[in-house]
Amino acid sequence: MSFTAQVREELAHAPLGETCCRAAETAAIARLGGALQVSGAGPGWVVDITVGAVARRLHSAFVDLYEVRAEIEVHQPTGLQPTRYRLVLAGPSRDVLQRMGLFDDEGRPAERPPARLLMTAHDAAAYVRGALMVAASVSDPRRGAHLEIRTPSRQSATTVVQLLHRCGAAGARAAQRDDGWRVVVKNGEEIGAVLARTGAHTSFLHWDAERLRRELRGEANRAANADRANLGRAAGAAARQVADIEAAVARLGWDAFPDDLRETALARLANPEASLAELAALHDPPVGKATVHRRLLRIADLDG
Repeated sequence: MSFTAQVREELAHAPLGETCCRAAETAAIARLGGALQVSGAGPGWVVDITVGAVARRLHSAFVDLYEVRAEIEVHQPTGLQPTRYRLVLAGPSRDVLQRMGLFDDEGRPAERPPARLLMTAHDAAAYVRGALMVAASVSDPRRGAHLEIRTPSRQSATTVVQLLHRCGAAGARAAQRDDGWRVVVKNGEEIGAVLARTGAHTSFLHWDAERLRRELRGEANRAANADRANLGRAAGAAARQVADIEAAVARLGWDAFPDDLRETALARLANPEASLAELAALHDPPVGKATVHRRLLRIADLDG
């Protein structure tokens, strides 16, 4: 089972909550997973769903909240397409569609849900929960963080962005693609906040554990790369210092070295892989790293 399917299945079994939360969730599922169907009997609505538990949850909400019973069609899987469940509210359903916020007060399709459905933080989380159940994809927690929600219009995308902000995803952004509008979140911590806020607690724990594991692995790799780079620079510097000493000795002889430079040069030749701090400790008496560094620079000038 993909992680997206896991999230949808878990949310489909989340507590139903208060009536206002159920109304917000139902409005999101119907709007983002459905479309208007017009027949001679009047306007209706069709919702396509890929998870059986979500279809049952929506069917129950239609009955409990609006006292209507949707027809359920089951479409068997074909090729790469999973089993699909189609819930049909046959016309005339204008009053029900208005109460769900899909039609405005004048009986026309509404571009965005009414404010009355999204007043509280719980309502916002419920609407996002509905969106996740029918219109979202969430990347595998072991890979790069990516949450994407399909929306039918720019107005719907703007609404989802605002609600995601209220659910802890401040980085949510809307973008138009060739096949429609998308709302995208790419921050792992923010995606975790959305999962937790909407009730996908088990999925959140899995997501957050993998996110922390990825971050720790990344930090370890960066530290290892930095250590390798530092070691490489130190080895290169030491090799140049040895070469400078050997060139100065060959050209001038040891007698041209002052006592302090001779001591540092001998320490470096005897310990070509030692750090400056280690070389400093080998002097008698010990000196500082800065002193060793200055002496090595003076030796390079002797060769010049």
